[in-house]
Amino acid sequence: KLNGWISYTYSRALLRQPKSDGAILINDGAWFPAEYDSPHIFKLVGNYKFTRRYSMSLNADYSTGHPYTAPVAQYYDHLQQIMVPQYSDRNQCRMPDYCRVDWSLNIEPSHHLTNLTHSWFTFGVYNLLGRKNAYSIYFKYDQKKIQGYKLSIFGAPIPYVSYNIKF
Repeated sequence: KLNGWISYTYSRALLRQPKSDGAILINDGAWFPAEYDSPHIFKLVGNYKFTRRYSMSLNADYSTGHPYTAPVAQYYDHLQQIMVPQYSDRNQCRMPDYCRVDWSLNIEPSHHLTNLTHSWFTFGVYNLLGRKNAYSIYFKYDQKKIQGYKLSIFGAPIPYVSYNIKF
């Protein structure tokens, strides 16, 4: 009646620009996290079959936030008479961790083995907890300050209904 799986992955993706004559080195030639570096990834999938016609699924995803480069200070350029942002080392800041839980209920109207097709309904909720996971972080510059903003794609629970046919 109950099945599923759990997985955990630890992996790193670090980059470094090789030294070359006359080129300005990214991060002064030191190692830095790649844009897609996400050291910890945890997934949980669970299915429970109440009867032959009713089943439920739960999916949970957690991962470490992706790295990004952020402005950490600003200074005044007297020659151009503007404020200039100063950035952290390459990809040294991390977005907030990503966490999402999805839930669904499957209803199978019939179990006739002689039919050419098999169909079922699925009712569910994507992002059940309504977590506003940051998709990206961007910065706006004003004459006096730097303001950061997080962009979330799915910041609320999203219910859905589907009708599936297998033949």
